[in-house]
Amino acid sequence: MPAFNWKPLLFACLIVSIGQLSLGLVFPLLPWIGHDLAISSEQTQLLVAIYLLGFGPSQLIYGPLSDVFGRRPVLLTGVLIALLGVSVVLFLSDSFSGLLIGRFIQGCGAGSVSVLARATIRDSYQKQNLAKAMTWLAIVAAFTPIMAPVIGGMINHYLGWLSAFIGLVVYIALIWLLLVFSFRETLNTSVQAPSVKKLVGNYLSLFRERHFMTFAGIGWINFAMVILAISQMPYIMQVQIGLSSDQYALWAMVPACGLLFGGLLCQRLRPKLGTARMLQLAPCMQLISAALYLLAPVDAVWMSAAHFMLAVTNGIAFPCAQSMLLIPYSEKAGTVSALSGACQMVAASVISHFLLQVGISQPWHLGGVLLGASLIGILLVHLGISSESGRQALLELSQP
Repeated sequence: MPAFNWKPLLFACLIVSIGQLSLGLVFPLLPWIGHDLAISSEQTQLLVAIYLLGFGPSQLIYGPLSDVFGRRPVLLTGVLIALLGVSVVLFLSDSFSGLLIGRFIQGCGAGSVSVLARATIRDSYQKQNLAKAMTWLAIVAAFTPIMAPVIGGMINHYLGWLSAFIGLVVYIALIWLLLVFSFRETLNTSVQAPSVKKLVGNYLSLFRERHFMTFAGIGWINFAMVILAISQMPYIMQVQIGLSSDQYALWAMVPACGLLFGGLLCQRLRPKLGTARMLQLAPCMQLISAALYLLAPVDAVWMSAAHFMLAVTNGIAFPCAQSMLLIPYSEKAGTVSALSGACQMVAASVISHFLLQVGISQPWHLGGVLLGASLIGILLVHLGISSESGRQALLELSQP
């Protein structure tokens, strides 16, 4: 197996952290934003939903553009748009409408980082190195929005919620400058720009492919459950249990550790058990999380344990599913990553917002939803690994 080159992975991790930090940093701020602007908890949740609605569909544009013009110019443009969005949030922070506008612009720009992080990984690695790189990227992609509430909670406790957005501006600006001076193009060849009709046809054809729908669907379901849990945990921990924002920030480190544990477990066990068995293991672990939310006492220890198991599930499922997803699509990784990422974000936004609107507010509600999601996950894994393309992808991932 060729030596592993860490540089493309490190850039990809920095890139993807922009989008995920922009998401996770906001969760512990929501009750305080609602208090200062005199708005309801349902309205504050729109700051998450509107970001995801900008984040998701914009990937449908960034992915194909990067396949044509290269990863670097498209990425630099997208990060600059995200920086503009956070700046709008700062300048219009006394207006809820202004916050929504800024968050939407921010999401539209941040859509570039998710799709291009995965596309640059697909450009840079092959076979088992691809699976290894995807695992680490998935750890960062899922670890950041779980760890971000720790940072956001601490900043909010000592400096106020607006300071969290100031820190975000500084962080994005520094990464943009690093990319300008150090990031090199990873796409070796470019293709002719497709017409809108052909582009739509390419996307629609992916929806008809069993391989795409099963392995992308695993990511959609897992991410939607993570977003739902992260949306609910500040209210469960701070409102129902009574923790302060700094206390909640410390407890939020537990699921962050779960994500890291799941990713490291995947790195250790996947070469021995294989990608298929790891994918089968993930929804079974999600069942444990569902049982804890359904049956355990509502206190900080048990709720954090349930969130820990959910994070472990995502740490295992997401990198394995993403590796399987991208194997057959080396020549259109940007387009595939774009559609997968867009649907992931839109699904998370729509599902979490719908469930919150219908009254998901108690831990046992969350447990019931996770139970259904784990059963869907078991079905998707079976359909994916039993298909011909799934078997071929497993064979390629097993080769040194």
